[in-house]
Amino acid sequence: MITSAENRRWDDDVAISDLDTAGLPAPSVVRCAKIATIEAHDAEKIGSLPRVTPLGVHSHDDRAKVAGHLRRTLAGATVAGPARKPARK
Repeated sequence: MITSAENRRWDDDVAISDLDTAGLPAPSVVRCAKIATIEAHDAEKIGSLPRVTPLGVHSHDDRAKVAGHLRRTLAGATVAGPARKPARK
């Protein structure tokens, strides 16, 4: 989830270092602890997270930071299977 940097900060928030590349009008953070899914046709690409280029143009690698936080968040998650009906007695 991406939210305004003005909101109260969470531990795993990653500040977006290049707002122009990300297509965002105001300082924002990726809130790695909040994950939601939507249908692909409901999404519209407005930009992308900056990453270090071979020439090191960006000093921050936002994608790597977000990926690291997501790996740690998801490592503790369990996958819920379909709901099961109680066994009949």
